[in-house]
Amino acid sequence: MSDTTNTGKNAVCFPLGMFLAVSVLFLTTGACGLIYQVAWQRHLLNLFGATIYSISTVLAAFMGGLALGSFAFGITAEKTKSPLRIYGILEIGVGITAIAVPFLLKALDPVFVTVYRHWGTNFFAYSLLRFVLVFCVLLIPTTMMGGTLPLLSKFVAPHGKRSGARVGALYALNTLGAVIGTILCGFYLIRLLGVSKTIEIAAVLNVFAGVLAIGISSRVPASDRDLAAQHFGESSFDHTEDEKGELVLRRRLIHLAYFLSGFAALGLEVIWSRALVFTFELLKNTTYSFTAMLAVFLIGISLGSIAASPFVERDKAPWRSFALLQILVGFAAIISFFVLHKLCYTLGASWVELVNPETGAVKWTQTLALVFLRSFVVVFPPTFLMGFAFPYAVRCVTLHSREAQTGKNVGRLYAVNTLGAILGSFSTGFFLLPMLGIAHSIWLLGAAQALMGLVLLWHDANTNRQRQLVWAIVCGGALTITLIRIPRPTVFQPLEPLEKLLFYKEGPLATVAVTENSLGYRTIFVDNVGVAGTEPMLLTDQKSLAHVPMLLLDQPKSALTVGFGSGGASYSYTLHPELERIDCVEITETVIEAAPTLTESNHDVVMYAPEYVRRTGRSPEGPPLWNDGGRSGWYKNDSRYRIILDDVRSYLHFTDTRYDIIATDCTDLRYKSNANLYDFEYFKLTREKITDRGMVVVWMPLAGLSDEAFRVALRTFYRVFPNMEVFYMNNEPTHYILLVGTKDPLRINVKRMKEKLSNPRVRADLAELHLDSAEKILSCFICGREALADYLAGETLNTEDFPYLEFESPRFGYGDAPLLMNLDSLWQVRENPLKLIDAETIDPATSASLSLYSAAAADVIEGHKHYRRVEVLEAARCWLRALQKNPHDSSVKNLLNFDELRRKVKGQPENLWAKLTLADVLILQGKDVEAGTYLHDILRLTSNGSGTPREREFYVQACERLSKLYERRGNSQEAARYQKLAQEGLRSQISETH
Repeated sequence: MSDTTNTGKNAVCFPLGMFLAVSVLFLTTGACGLIYQVAWQRHLLNLFGATIYSISTVLAAFMGGLALGSFAFGITAEKTKSPLRIYGILEIGVGITAIAVPFLLKALDPVFVTVYRHWGTNFFAYSLLRFVLVFCVLLIPTTMMGGTLPLLSKFVAPHGKRSGARVGALYALNTLGAVIGTILCGFYLIRLLGVSKTIEIAAVLNVFAGVLAIGISSRVPASDRDLAAQHFGESSFDHTEDEKGELVLRRRLIHLAYFLSGFAALGLEVIWSRALVFTFELLKNTTYSFTAMLAVFLIGISLGSIAASPFVERDKAPWRSFALLQILVGFAAIISFFVLHKLCYTLGASWVELVNPETGAVKWTQTLALVFLRSFVVVFPPTFLMGFAFPYAVRCVTLHSREAQTGKNVGRLYAVNTLGAILGSFSTGFFLLPMLGIAHSIWLLGAAQALMGLVLLWHDANTNRQRQLVWAIVCGGALTITLIRIPRPTVFQPLEPLEKLLFYKEGPLATVAVTENSLGYRTIFVDNVGVAGTEPMLLTDQKSLAHVPMLLLDQPKSALTVGFGSGGASYSYTLHPELERIDCVEITETVIEAAPTLTESNHDVVMYAPEYVRRTGRSPEGPPLWNDGGRSGWYKNDSRYRIILDDVRSYLHFTDTRYDIIATDCTDLRYKSNANLYDFEYFKLTREKITDRGMVVVWMPLAGLSDEAFRVALRTFYRVFPNMEVFYMNNEPTHYILLVGTKDPLRINVKRMKEKLSNPRVRADLAELHLDSAEKILSCFICGREALADYLAGETLNTEDFPYLEFESPRFGYGDAPLLMNLDSLWQVRENPLKLIDAETIDPATSASLSLYSAAAADVIEGHKHYRRVEVLEAARCWLRALQKNPHDSSVKNLLNFDELRRKVKGQPENLWAKLTLADVLILQGKDVEAGTYLHDILRLTSNGSGTPREREFYVQACERLSKLYERRGNSQEAARYQKLAQEGLRSQISETH
């Protein structure tokens, strides 16, 4: 069977089987191309970090090579008699050079370090040099990858006929291959095999495809190649000078339209990936959610191009169709915002339960299905239309070319589209999102594409002026209406009932929000992930990362804290006068901008002058925060303090500064941007950058990890720091542990600890959390190097090449069950904190006090477990036992005050459960009078038993409690009265039930 196309008296026969074979090869290499993009990006971001500048550099270098290759090999395609053979050679070249990229990057590492240390302060020069170096490394493989489409386009449509359908089908299959590569890479290959083996598999496939392509090329009859070559050099058109000028204008308009299409497509991809994470309950900004979103994006383009291929050659007015498609793409993009903002948050929410309530394990299929569903309704319609437009663009540019040069035309078209994509991604991240926000950026990109469609329609000879005006009026009206309908302000951060939004900004790298809940606690969210706040557990997290290493080390002079969060750790470090240098590395400047709303945590460690003056009535007295003389309005309260806007991994890799303390404070490692701060190479970096007597302290979550993943995380740290100790701050039911690593075995000078705690500011800061005694802090020690040797037996590590935790942690556990399981398993190997202490520095009284704290610790933690299971009364009993063993522990007294319950009662006055539970724990502690006030309040709120069935249930329980209270106080008459009311309420419940 063959497909024969006539051009004059001669015909070129193109076997359908050969076309299918070539298509399968292009599908396969499309998958390989995506795998390389993901794998190389990992290597480069591990090197340069995940800042907006690094990401843009990597993308620009990668896609710049594609654009260059497309343009250059588009010209080459017109000069060769065997484009398929050249394609095969390129694929072999891609496979060979792809493996070399990681080794080239490693070889150039000393150059990158030198460039950073000499040019790092000159941001423009450093960024330019970095781009040039990365571009040179990626140039050969990406240029060859970019050249494959124009070469195959020339092969399947050598004389320009049926170019739209054939090239469209090729493009669709290559994009479908990219979908396969996305799913394989994001869900399976890297997770199971690691990055290096994934690249090797793709390289083997590339070489195999290249060899097959060369073999197929040798089966094309020489007569066909010569006949095709004859047509390559011939002009199939004969035009006047005026007609040639019109053709040039039309071709340029198509190129401009497709440049804008690439600009909008990548810009929208950036925005959608930023916005959709707010609609995902569980996966949020994990590798899996980004894989799903990218897959849907590529599926839309692929299916659109496949769907268009049968129609494009039969369309008698392809220019007009292409113009209308641009308009439709624009409006589909604009509508995607309204779908995203109005529909996605609740779509499918009631269909499935995503977490097993007993184990906390994620129901994986349902969770992924929901992510794909919500991505699909937003992303698929506009991307389908984008894909549908590609065959029309090819046909239009071929029709309006003076020569039948398929390879050259497709090469140029793909090149301008890729250049548009580079600028779209760059401009969206740097300018559109910070200046306009998500909603208006989507509208602007959609409107630009729709207006470009109107420009094309205006130049369509087959559409009269009246219709053109009608289209212009309709589009103008629709654009105006959609712009007016965008909510102002548009907020994507979801809020709980009674929760208030205090700060919201869509920055270049992340969307940052600060909320205040009904209990009065504030939390800062980065892309919908809570990272820090003013809640006691979150304050414990921040303060412990500063004070614990400062108290355990003898004479630290410098500290680096990783992540600003709400500024708590930064502030706590400034309280220690012995520090000479305090650095904070923060990747997202927008996080700093939220600081004025979190002063309860950061105590104005950084200040924004207008807000500070409004709040305090005076101007900031500290030095400028940034090196700008205060022009930005930002100041700091301590001259030793400095914020470095960078990815810490990149900063530590390139800097020559060493610190006594490096404290890493990240959100849960399940999230994509944090997982690489828990791998072997990062921990090794921190070890290299601390002084010989220095310390690394790492915040490690207990939740969200299976037993195996938890041990892998600890084992990875242990391999770098064999002298490792583990602390669990038990003053609150915290959800994390601290990993402490030193080069030599840790020996604690208790006398020096107490001297540091005598600093009034340090003591006051820790007293807020009831951690202001050396004995309490030391009793938070769980275990160390000896006990961990057996506990962490095994070989699996979390590394750059094998990012186990990034892929495993999102798959398990979002409730408290995994947290309690991991805490239990670690507690089984608990050791005595005395093993850490230099015996000469501890007196008998301190030793006896520490023994009391240690003896009570088991009951404290048992209470925490019950509290997290919402077994509040059992928690109170455990804490009472702990208090009996150690009456000096103020943190236990604070726990028994149940501040969170009290805040809930105050902030949610209709919450009957909170009132009854608070009354129960007060009764347990003998605080009958106070308990009675809450019980009487329940009777009032339940209309004395005449409310809803749920209210009557609380009414009965309140009456029973009151009866027992009065009986205990010797008032039998009142006790009987409330017992009678309880019985009447109970009978009323039973009768209504039946």
